[in-house]
Amino acid sequence: MRTAATHVTAILSGPQPVDGDSHLRAVLSGLDVTVITADGPAATARAVASSSHSGKIALVDPRLAAHTHALRLALLDPRWVAAHAPGVLVVTGAARELLAAELRAMPDLTGHRVDGSSPAARLTAPRLLLADEFAERLRTQGVDVHETALPPGLVARLVAEPLAARKDVYAEIAAVDDEAIRLRRAVKGDDGLFTTYCVSTWTRFLARWAARHGWTPNFVTTLSLLIALAGAAAAATGTRAGYVCTAFALYFSFALDCTDGQLARYSLQFSRIGSWLDATFDRAKEYAVYAGLALGAVRGGSHDHGVWLLAAAAMVLQTLRHHIDFAYHESLRGQPAPESPVTSAEAPQRSLGYWARKVVVLPIGERWALIAILAALTNPRVIFSVLLIWGVLAAAYTTVGRVRRSLAGNGIRTEEAVDALRAMCDLPLAIKAAAREPLTAKLGWITPPTIQLVAYVVALGLIVNDALLGAATFVLLAAVIYHHYDVVYRIRANAAQPPHWLSVALGGNLGRSVLIVVLGTAIGSGYALSAAIWLLAGYLAALALADSVHFWTQPAAPVLPE
Repeated sequence: MRTAATHVTAILSGPQPVDGDSHLRAVLSGLDVTVITADGPAATARAVASSSHSGKIALVDPRLAAHTHALRLALLDPRWVAAHAPGVLVVTGAARELLAAELRAMPDLTGHRVDGSSPAARLTAPRLLLADEFAERLRTQGVDVHETALPPGLVARLVAEPLAARKDVYAEIAAVDDEAIRLRRAVKGDDGLFTTYCVSTWTRFLARWAARHGWTPNFVTTLSLLIALAGAAAAATGTRAGYVCTAFALYFSFALDCTDGQLARYSLQFSRIGSWLDATFDRAKEYAVYAGLALGAVRGGSHDHGVWLLAAAAMVLQTLRHHIDFAYHESLRGQPAPESPVTSAEAPQRSLGYWARKVVVLPIGERWALIAILAALTNPRVIFSVLLIWGVLAAAYTTVGRVRRSLAGNGIRTEEAVDALRAMCDLPLAIKAAAREPLTAKLGWITPPTIQLVAYVVALGLIVNDALLGAATFVLLAAVIYHHYDVVYRIRANAAQPPHWLSVALGGNLGRSVLIVVLGTAIGSGYALSAAIWLLAGYLAALALADSVHFWTQPAAPVLPE
C-alpha cells in the first residue's frame, strides 16, 4: 500500500539545556536520524547544504523532551513537504529550498542580549535558531506547514529548567507506554462494528509483526488482492466447497486489507502508489468476487443468466452509494471541516445506537462479512438479492439524512465544489459548462450520481433484453465504474482531471449511452451484439486503465487521503 519514508537529518539548533541533549540524541539515533549540531545561521545553512538533497531536513530544539513515538510522528511521516510539532520543523523539496534561502539571508553575527555583557559581546554572539520560529516564517511565505497532532498521552515539551526539573519530565515520559499508543493508533478510529471487534483486535499485532520483519504495506495490499482473486476463482466453481473456500478467502483478504493500512500508520510508510493501490484494489476485489459468484451460479445450474443482472445491479448500487457520499462531501469543499472522528481508543465507550447506525449503512467490513457468511450457507442469487435490498435501504437512510442537512444549510457552493461536482458528471465540456447552475443549488450534489444512474441503467438494459450479454455487460460496467472512481480519486487528491482527449475517447456518460442504444437497435441481439459489447468493454477498460496507471505512477502524482 505504501513505501518507506525518506532519510531525515536533524539539526539541533537553539538554546542548549543545562544537562545537554544526550537524551534527545539517543532517541533520534534510535530512529535512524542523522544528528548535527549547529550554533547559528551559517552553520545551519552549511548543514542543510551538506545533507542529501533527496532527504528531509529537520530543525530540532535541543531543549525538547519527548516520547520516541512523538518524535517519530514529527520527523518520519513522508506525506508533507513541511510539518511542525513542538520544537520540530521538518522540510523537504521546495520548503527545504526556501528554508535554506532564509538561512543564507540571515546575518550570522546578530547578537542576542545577555544581561551584564558588553556591546561587543552582544554583536559577536551567534543567533540561535528555533524550529517553532521558522515554522511561522514559512507559513507567512505561503508554505503549507502541516501541524502534526500528537495523540493524547504522548509528551513533547521544551524544558529549559535545571536537571532536576528535566528528570521529572523524563519520569513522566517513562510512565507512559508510547508503543501501546502507537499500536492502538495504527487502527482507524471510525471503522465499523465487524472490523473493530472481529478483525482489528488481532490484525494490529499482525501489522506490528509485519513491520518488524520488513514487510511493506504494498506487499500486504497485493497479498490481499491475490487471496480475494483466489476466493473469486473458488466461487466460480459453483460448488458448495468452493463457496466455503470463498467465505474464508474473503475474511482473510479483508483482514489483510485492514492490516496494510495499520502497517502504514504503524511504520509511517505512506506513498502515492500505495494510496492508489489501496483504493483501486478494494474495487477490483469486490467486483472480481461478484463476477466469480455469477459464474458459479451459471455453472451451478442457473442457465437463464439472470444472476448476471443481479451481480451487475449490486455493483452499480454500491458504486452509486459511494458516489452519493463523494458528491455530498465534495459539495462542502472549501467550507469548515467537521470535527475529526474519535480515536479507536474511545471505541469501547460508543453507544449501541452508534454501532446500530454503522451496521445499517453496510460499510465494507459488514458487507464482506455478509457476502462471506451467505456464500458459505446459501447461493449467489441470495447473496445478490440481500445486497440489493440492504443496499437500497442503506442508501435511502444516508441520502435522506444528507438531503435534510443540505436543505437546512446555507447552500453556499465554492467554485472548487462546483468544479468537483461538474467533473463527476462525466459529460462533454459544452454540457458541463451549461450545468453550473443546477450544481450550485442546495441539492445540486445529487446531479452527478443521478446522471450516472441513468447511464448505468441504460447498460443494465442490455442484460434485461438479452441473457447472452450478462458477462460482457458486467465487464463494460466495471470499466466505466473504474473510470468514475478514478475521477473521484483525482478530485479527492486535488489533482488534475483526465486529459480532454481521454474524455472524448471514452465518450462520457451521454456518448456511451447513445452508443449502447444504437448498437442494441442496429444489431438487435444474439452473439453479434455480445461480440460488439465485449469489444466496447475492452476498448473502454484499456483506455481508462492505461491513463490511470500512467497518472498515479508518475513521480508528481499526489497521495490519496485515507
